[in-house]
Amino acid sequence: MEPSLRQGDHVLTFNWVKVKKGDVIVFKYKKTFFVKRIIKANNKITVEGDNKSLSSKMEPLDSNQIIGKVVARY
Repeated sequence: MEPSLRQGDHVLTFNWVKVKKGDVIVFKYKKTFFVKRIIKANNKITVEGDNKSLSSKMEPLDSNQIIGKVVARY
């Protein structure tokens, strides 16, 4: 997610808000937590990192994989 977020940053998430295209979310994928931006939100949620050269490709997510929407970085 560089330059928006850097490795080692801490984030605060809310999980009671509805996520939409453009939101940055934390989600769990194969026992690992990721932070990525939503680029498409229909039945499945498509995510991508801000830095395309460093971002790993992810398959579309189910909404139950989402931990929360990032609302602050510290």
